[in-house]
Amino acid sequence: MKKHKTILLPLGRQFSIILVLFIVCTAGITLYNTQDYVRVQTDFLSSSLDSYSSQLAKNTLEAYDSYKNICYSVAYSPVVQDFLSSKNRQSSYEAYQELRTQLENTFLLNPYISDIAVYGQDGTFASLGGSAFSYKPFADKLEETSFPYCTVGTSLINGTNCHILAMPICTLGTGQSQRLGILFLAIDINHLLSNSMTNMNSQKLYEPEILFANAQQELIYGTRSLYRTVLSTPAPQSETDTYEVKANSSPVTYIAKCYSFRKLGLSLYVLVDKSQLTSQIQTISQRQFLATGAILLLVFLFVTFLYKPFLDSLKQLIDFMKSISAGNRKAIRKGAQIHQGLIGSTEINDIFNAFNEMLIKTEELNHTIFDSYTRMYELEANNRKTEIAFLRSQINPHFLYNTLTMICGMAAEGMTDKIILVTGALSQIFRYSIKGNDLVSLREELEIVKSYLMIQKERFADRFTIEYNFSDDAYDCLIPKMVIQPLVENAIVHGLEKSLKPGSILIGAGRNPRHGYLAIWIFDTGVGMPPEKLQELRHSIAASVHDKTGDASADLAKMDAQNHDSIGILNVNSRMVLYYGADYTLLIDSEEGVGTNIQLRVPYQTNDFHKHHNSSPLHQGI
Repeated sequence: MKKHKTILLPLGRQFSIILVLFIVCTAGITLYNTQDYVRVQTDFLSSSLDSYSSQLAKNTLEAYDSYKNICYSVAYSPVVQDFLSSKNRQSSYEAYQELRTQLENTFLLNPYISDIAVYGQDGTFASLGGSAFSYKPFADKLEETSFPYCTVGTSLINGTNCHILAMPICTLGTGQSQRLGILFLAIDINHLLSNSMTNMNSQKLYEPEILFANAQQELIYGTRSLYRTVLSTPAPQSETDTYEVKANSSPVTYIAKCYSFRKLGLSLYVLVDKSQLTSQIQTISQRQFLATGAILLLVFLFVTFLYKPFLDSLKQLIDFMKSISAGNRKAIRKGAQIHQGLIGSTEINDIFNAFNEMLIKTEELNHTIFDSYTRMYELEANNRKTEIAFLRSQINPHFLYNTLTMICGMAAEGMTDKIILVTGALSQIFRYSIKGNDLVSLREELEIVKSYLMIQKERFADRFTIEYNFSDDAYDCLIPKMVIQPLVENAIVHGLEKSLKPGSILIGAGRNPRHGYLAIWIFDTGVGMPPEKLQELRHSIAASVHDKTGDASADLAKMDAQNHDSIGILNVNSRMVLYYGADYTLLIDSEEGVGTNIQLRVPYQTNDFHKHHNSSPLHQGI
């Protein structure tokens, strides 16, 4: 069979041909689609603005109608009427508390209410948080006038820019109406309108500008410079019409719609920048995508013909690699063979040559790499065992000191029986901590915890109670030794001991079959932690997982310096990570004045599991 000559072309030249073809075709499609761009621009903005603005106007009007109903329900409630009409209301604490309860219940009816205030004719004032000084200008303005439910302006209430609504409070059932005072409702207008915009514009098709003003042309919400531009632009005769607003100081042109709420004396303006054409661009992009797909199909046909030898060569290389993966030592010695055909690639030829050279070098390095890896693995395992042993040995000296002090006190009072119990429990704890396997059953760990709590009960007398709640299948689960006792100690020292009232500790465990872990929790009703302290502790727990140096002593000293009060928790977390990896660690939740809950999650494994797999837990962690 006559051999034919292979023509080699650089891959760069072949790809250049494909790239030029792709650019020319894509440019033609882009020019074609751009012709429709200008035509759809105005239609899109007008229709979108109309639907969006009408819905926003409807929502705003409904919101203010609901505020009117809220004002009526408060102004003419018996609690408010009795408070304002009572002659000794200033000295009646119960009447004031009833009024506060009424206002607080009403406050919960709507998330945008910032404050509710009652301003009596004689200057009596009550509110949820605002000051009388904030409402006095409005009360003075309305004092001598007869007015219905209306808007009176804006004011800064509790640090929030609020729209103030007012309603007169008049007597009921007396035959002759008499004004008792004024009810003020402070609405967080920024929150109200921004949430409405977010809910209706969740797809982010455009970013509208919202302006909200009263009958006196005072801006309640929006950009002041834009509002001045709107006022200088004549509005259309009908609210259904849209019109253009052009800013004098910038080239931006807006399409606007205006809605008037005549009963409330309010005006709503919705404006959209004409340059926001995201939806149109999406339509054009879809058309470009379809056209580009057709071009890619043509390119694919061309590449299939041009690069078939290239693909065949790669397939040869892949088949050879699979043969090596299957353990074909003969193929390694023979090397990879290449047959590119009529049109070939210089890069493919170089790849095959380099691959064969790599096989030779790989064979030479295999034994060296294997020996090095074995030594590194054994060293890593020994280091982890050493680090775990060091962390487990860090028994809190304060516990030992306090226990010995308590024994001295018992000895001074001749309490021999209690001394025997306490010293026996103490020796049991220390014997357990330094002997035996690294993993123990939860039942064994619980016995040591009970010994520790017996000592603490002797020390603190009736300061706290203990409750246990364990599922039946939890006791046989294997856990690292001495992980529960430090957490119980932390709950007593930093939770219950600092509390001025009696507390309790709940210790429990339960299996989660779905996710294959055992959850162990320690809950105390102590002083708890403020949010910033809880966040700092959670950050320290995460840092103890990722910021390890390999020196257990140095890592423990660093954790102690950063969070001394929680060194026991960080110690336990570090040991959990060494045993099981970052997937099994501890979780902590706390609320100041309520208590703290710590949860450990460990893989649910028993002695039968370890016998079956014939492997140590340390190796599994590695």
